[in-house]
Amino acid sequence: MKYPVLFIAFVLSLAIACKSKSSATATDPKAMAVPAKTKGKVSHQYRSSGCATVIVLNEQDKPASLIPKDKLPAEFDVDGMEIVFNYRVLKMPQPQGCTTGVPAEIKDISKK
Repeated sequence: MKYPVLFIAFVLSLAIACKSKSSATATDPKAMAVPAKTKGKVSHQYRSSGCATVIVLNEQDKPASLIPKDKLPAEFDVDGMEIVFNYRVLKMPQPQGCTTGVPAEIKDISKK
């Protein structure tokens, strides 16, 4: 009689522990939050040194400029155009001729 009661108690405690962990992550608002877009300005100021396009950020707490990994679409690759976008900093060396900025993958670009 002692072993079936202990077994049932163990199974119930295991089920309760697993249930509380899975339900907390499914309704967590931070897990479903959409990242805020970043504002920046397209710049061709380093073209003479061989760096095609750089995006200068408007925010002070982030790197001063981003070097797009892929070429920007033609409608956004205009010197001085202000854009909003999402980005991810990449761990790769800077392209040839680029001495300022951090390489990044640029997504969801739109005009400001």
